[in-house]
Amino acid sequence: MAQGGPVFEPWETGHSEPVDAVAAAELSGWYATGDTGQDAVEIRDIRQQLMRRITRTELQVLLPWMTLDQGNDGPRALAWTDSGRGLFLVVCDDAASPDGLGSDAVVRYDTTTDQLSVFARGEIGDASGPAPAVMHYAGRLWLSTDAGDVRVYEATRNTTSGVLLSSWAMPSGELARGFGLARELGLGFAVSETGLYRFDLLQGSQVPELVGPLSGARGIAYSDHFGNDFQEGAYILTGTGITHVPKFQATGLLAFNPILYASLDTPAHDLDRTPCGRLLIGGDGGAQILRDDQDSRLDFESWVLDEFEQVTAFAEGLVAPDGEPAGWVIDADTASGASRFHPPSPDAAAWVIMLEIAKDHLAGNQASIGTVRDILRRYAGHMPDGISPSMSADGIMHHWYSPWSGDAAPGWSDEYATLSTMLIVMAADRARRFYPGDSDLVGAADTIINRVRNWDHYIQPGTNAMYFRAIGSGGPDFGTASSPYNEGVIFIEQAAAYGEATSALTFWLDRASLPEAEYVSGLSVTTNWPNNHLPAFVSLYPYIAQHATRDSVVWNRHIENSLASHGAWVDDNAPRFMTVFSAGTTKPEWGGYHADSLSDHPGDVAAFTSLMAFSSSGQTAPSVGAYHAYRHGARQSFATGASMLYRRSNIDPAYTPGDAGLPDVVIGALGLAELIKPGTGDAVLAIPYRPECPADLSPPLGELNFFDVSIFLGAFNAENPAADLARPFGAFNFFDISAYLNAFGAGCP
Repeated sequence: MAQGGPVFEPWETGHSEPVDAVAAAELSGWYATGDTGQDAVEIRDIRQQLMRRITRTELQVLLPWMTLDQGNDGPRALAWTDSGRGLFLVVCDDAASPDGLGSDAVVRYDTTTDQLSVFARGEIGDASGPAPAVMHYAGRLWLSTDAGDVRVYEATRNTTSGVLLSSWAMPSGELARGFGLARELGLGFAVSETGLYRFDLLQGSQVPELVGPLSGARGIAYSDHFGNDFQEGAYILTGTGITHVPKFQATGLLAFNPILYASLDTPAHDLDRTPCGRLLIGGDGGAQILRDDQDSRLDFESWVLDEFEQVTAFAEGLVAPDGEPAGWVIDADTASGASRFHPPSPDAAAWVIMLEIAKDHLAGNQASIGTVRDILRRYAGHMPDGISPSMSADGIMHHWYSPWSGDAAPGWSDEYATLSTMLIVMAADRARRFYPGDSDLVGAADTIINRVRNWDHYIQPGTNAMYFRAIGSGGPDFGTASSPYNEGVIFIEQAAAYGEATSALTFWLDRASLPEAEYVSGLSVTTNWPNNHLPAFVSLYPYIAQHATRDSVVWNRHIENSLASHGAWVDDNAPRFMTVFSAGTTKPEWGGYHADSLSDHPGDVAAFTSLMAFSSSGQTAPSVGAYHAYRHGARQSFATGASMLYRRSNIDPAYTPGDAGLPDVVIGALGLAELIKPGTGDAVLAIPYRPECPADLSPPLGELNFFDVSIFLGAFNAENPAADLARPFGAFNFFDISAYLNAFGAGCP
């Protein structure tokens, strides 16, 4: 072995047959193997869990003219789109087609709809001859044939049948045995049995340029993150080994002098680079995954744990970081070396609480309860320093606070924000359920929830629109109505639990009644205005934190369609990273802080935290896309000391955001939590609201009696926050006694 330290590991296929074709999506965690012995294709995730098996029976139904059997006919080449939304299977058969349309076919499998379709037909390859080559990039499909030509088809997001755009021939009539993609270089590579060729991906008809001679070549993968930083280049199956052509040789800047990278024990037929920095290989001995022991980056599983810890460090580092009174949570951190300038917010506090609950659930972290208690006591006004957050007469909190007075932060909007209130109520409910034995914590959570009044007043009659702002004396700001759908569905659920808004919640959760947008034909997403796409976080907030959304087939389909729609954009536009559009910091000329969406995304900024949040579904593929970005140096360092993924522009790679908001960041870690411990979301984050009965203080719960009154009076005399039920909070007086007696008289729900 002339270079590196190759380490081969088996890749699960569920059978002992040879593997004839392999493929991996470049920007997302989708892997596939195909074999002609069973005429089957297996799709797996990075953990080698079987996601789908395409069988001979399915292919035979789709391609009825073929005579698929245990011979060499069947799926001979595979290619993923970048996002893993589509998989192309080149199926060859020697039997002539009776309809004269060609005996071979390109089949497209859609991972979102689980549908197979015929993309193209023609004479592609002899089942007993060299396998064809296929590659997808930027909405185009390259396909080689045994006639020596390379056909380029349109294969954009709504293309169901291949449209031939151009074709060109390999030199001297040679057959292309494999294609490789050098994304950052804008180059494609093709290997014939005798040579390596280079071509421009953006050109139509062209003459490939010879890079150098080879012997017995039959497959190629180009990777810019396999092994260490010096191992970028083309990896080619030649003879009984894998040959490495380094980057500068492949581009013609250095003389052609390929290196034998690794020897193979059994003949191999195909290989592909993976998004996780390895090579997937298929051969007579089955499938293998190859890594290099000089790769100093974290592997995927280690990265998942580390990314979660980095976000936790980021979040915990914003709890009173610069001498503020305990429990205030600063809304955002700045890039390393810059001074913080954001004030505290209920939004930031809420997401830190949710993250601490998840962390404690994952690993039994003993420090989490203290952090949660301090935050809740601060935002409830229960801290002994007397600094209490001001709010409207209905208990609606400001969006921004001065940590020194509890009033609205000077120089920032003084709005009373229902969305901010919604988030802290959400977090308070989860916290009191997760830590029921901590009376100070539960008392603070109860105060935050119970002080919100007149929930139904913040829902517009007739339209069910939600008012985003309140006025100080009580009631909504009628000029701030926002129609469904948006993240306010969480508020609507709270209004149904603590108020009388059941019918409004039913309306908000009925996708059939809400506006829709389509980026991909047939994959509708719910929105607030017809054909207007929303930022990803709008759907991810409720998907992470709302049982009614997570438990719904139609809302799960909405989430799947949203991810697939972003995947379609990626597949057509060939960005550097797997990209979803969401809110966050951008360049001043792009809006400064911008709520990016498929409808409006200046700078084409990839929001990695929202990408990871899609893994709240339990799917690893989105987070593998984020891991791919980590492997390409996309992490950013912050003043808290955290180094983590946030946002990167596909247009300006040098751009680094100057700050990152907690609400935009934490959802990514909560998506990873589902991968660390499956079921986390349903267990502690997305649980139904359970209105507490403030008068029911003693067992048996659900029954009001003398003991409840006795405990209340004891708490009142001790000035325990559990007895602080009425304004002004922090003062124990007749109004608290009156509020308790009214609750006792009303009984428990």
